[in-house]
Amino acid sequence: MTDTEERQRKPKKFKRRLRLNSAQIIVLGFLGVILLGAILLCLPISARNRTAMNFLDAIFTATSAVCVTGLCVVSTANHFSIFGQVVLLLLIQIGGLGFMSLTTMFMLLLRKKITLKNRLVIKEALNQDENRGLVRLTRNILLVTLVIEGLGFLMLLYPLVSANGGIGVWQAAFTAVSAFCNAGFDIIGDCSLMSFAGNITVNLSVMLLIVLGGIGFTVIMDIGKNRGIFKKLTVHSKLVIVSTLLLIVLGGAFYFGVEYSNINTIGNMRTGNKLLAALFQSVTTRTAGFATIDQNALTPAAKFGTMILMFIGASPGSTGGGIKTTSLIILLLSAVSGLRKNGDIIISKRKINTYSARKAVSIFIAGILIIIVSAFVLLISERGSIADQAGLLRFENILFECFSAFGTVGLSCGITPLLSATGKIVLIFVMFFGRVGLTTIGLMFLQNSGTEDKIRYPDVNIMVG
Repeated sequence: MTDTEERQRKPKKFKRRLRLNSAQIIVLGFLGVILLGAILLCLPISARNRTAMNFLDAIFTATSAVCVTGLCVVSTANHFSIFGQVVLLLLIQIGGLGFMSLTTMFMLLLRKKITLKNRLVIKEALNQDENRGLVRLTRNILLVTLVIEGLGFLMLLYPLVSANGGIGVWQAAFTAVSAFCNAGFDIIGDCSLMSFAGNITVNLSVMLLIVLGGIGFTVIMDIGKNRGIFKKLTVHSKLVIVSTLLLIVLGGAFYFGVEYSNINTIGNMRTGNKLLAALFQSVTTRTAGFATIDQNALTPAAKFGTMILMFIGASPGSTGGGIKTTSLIILLLSAVSGLRKNGDIIISKRKINTYSARKAVSIFIAGILIIIVSAFVLLISERGSIADQAGLLRFENILFECFSAFGTVGLSCGITPLLSATGKIVLIFVMFFGRVGLTTIGLMFLQNSGTEDKIRYPDVNIMVG
């Protein structure tokens, strides 16, 4: 081989090595947005006191915003200037919609061609099964987002302006975006929405935004397409709606019962306000992160119930995290199917394919392992930390924090700002895994050969149970 041929061959090899799959593009895209956000939050102009933020705290805050979590190491209302809050709002919006949706929007505005590779990345980012209609779906997602967030802003405008004056306009806009994106960040004060615990307008508006953001864009558009007629909806939409309503109602009844006499949460409220606070807690635990009651004051039973709801999370294709409602249903039906020795999982006269069932099991196991490992590391790293000295380093609080980070919820028992550098780094990884998705992270390291394995091995019976 001549020198010329060798030189021509090297760029091709290098180019081939740099070819990224869809999952890698999504992960690197999220990382890029987080890094850019952290740099902007470090600028003195982002802080009220014009002091540069610690870079680790900036990375933590940017990750929490892009991963729409809401865990905070500093007060969003008191630490950040208007510029810093605008940066946070943009990070939340990008994280909620996904950077590929916004990239597609800019490409459409600039009249750029959407290539097949772009479509494959959009398909992976939006959790879709086929390539058809992805650009139209992305356009509709952006339109639906603007409409819902706009309506949320109008609903929150009067109560927040009445309570806080002119700044209430900015608070209403920020809260509407944060609620729809299930982020949990707020700029009202250090106590989230606790001062509005009895305000029906604020509570119902935020709950509605959280639920709409949590059911997923595909479901919202399916409802609009079929004019809300339940029978005409797809099986996926039916599953999401039924499971969401059941979790809200059962969760609300649970909190109402176990916290009814707890004077540190809802014990001193009137019955109507108790019910409102219980329903809000049931909704916000599903990846939103707003709070109208003190999470650290919850009874142990309520904390445990909150961890379960945070782990379940929102629905696929939404702005929320967790293992997702559909995964829970498939897992439960798989268990029933296994007990009956019936290999098929049937929902609404449709058989769930094997891949979906395996994916649900994989997500569940991986999620549990991430929480176990992260809790174990925090129990070791936080000994002697400020949280330990403050008496907050209890096992239930550490576990609560890990579930909250994985489910991208943002509820906290108050130990997040007191964590050591190691503790913050651990939660950064947990938040990232929870938002980007365990499947996407896994696919990032797998190369699709394009050929299907045709080998079939004989069955073997393994004793289980």
